Amino acid sequence: MFKSLLLIPALVLSISTASANSDNEVQLDDWMFNPLSKFVTEDQWKKITDDMYEEKIKKEKQARMFGEGKIITVDTRDQKECKSLQETLKRTTAASNSELEKLCQQDEKKPYTSFVVVGDQNRTYLSLNGLSDRQRKLAEQTRNFTALGAAAIGLLWVMPESVSKWDKDEITSTGLGNKWKENVQEGPVVDKDDWMINYIGHPISGAAYYTVARHAGFNKMESFGYSVMMSTFFWEYGFEAFAETPSIQDLLITPIIGSLMGEAMFSMEQKIKDNGGKLFGSEKVGGFAMALMNPAGAMLDGINGFFETEVIKSSRTYLYTQGPSQNRFGSDNFEIQDSVIGIGIELKF
Repeated sequence: MFKSLLLIPALVLSISTASANSDNEVQLDDWMFNPLSKFVTEDQWKKITDDMYEEKIKKEKQARMFGEGKIITVDTRDQKECKSLQETLKRTTAASNSELEKLCQQDEKKPYTSFVVVGDQNRTYLSLNGLSDRQRKLAEQTRNFTALGAAAIGLLWVMPESVSKWDKDEITSTGLGNKWKENVQEGPVVDKDDWMINYIGHPISGAAYYTVARHAGFNKMESFGYSVMMSTFFWEYGFEAFAETPSIQDLLITPIIGSLMGEAMFSMEQKIKDNGGKLFGSEKVGGFAMALMNPAGAMLDGINGFFETEVIKSSRTYLYTQGPSQNRFGSDNFEIQDSVIGIGIELKF
């Protein structure tokens, strides 16, 4: 009996010890077995990996602000290698077969040909075939406005924030695509730009759109419609929406006041032309006045000259779409980037 009583505390002690050992096993920290635990704590390592992931995403978003592509140049005289490359591109890119079929076409004067590969983009090239002369001219000028718009955005980006009113840090951290969606969903709003920008700068832009259409051969209402389209979709909900919310003043003032100014400028220019290009009896004064009446015309014609130079072998404008991409870093972070729709200009030198 006495021996049995001694066994009971021993059994209880054994159970307690086993329970304690079991608890210790459950509470064992896997981080102790990680070689990095000698140098940093688990929280410090988690912060390091989070920072690395955020930096990776930030760089990818910044990279998407600009197109990333590769130019593949091939000697068409080597048909075997060219055909092999052609088949590889068909399997590994989203390029259209019609474009790839032209890759190996031989030209004795131009034996080398090139092909642009841009990630998983699907491009639709815009053709001007079948357009009337005035439609073709306006399409070319719209392309040139796109080049000017990109240059204007670049200029505003390097200007002080007190002038542009753009929060560059927020734009960079958020990403252009996400920032554009935020601004479009929030707008339009009453902006706080300087009065010179709202009531002088924007009407001049609207007048430029209007006069370009008038010079292409369109009537007053058609030119007004073009000014509305360009000021609304090209600028307010296009380029500028990447940086700021669309503005009510700009949506109204740019096309309306701009078209009135544009028609007055166009009429004055026609009167000077009817007078033999003279104003106050002087051709120099008349030429200077006509340049002031159509400021966009000279710039856009200059861009046309750039696209038609001998240095540039060909230039094409295209719409492109890029499907959503997945970014994964480690095992805990996962992100799906949105689809992208855009317009681009391809130059071959």
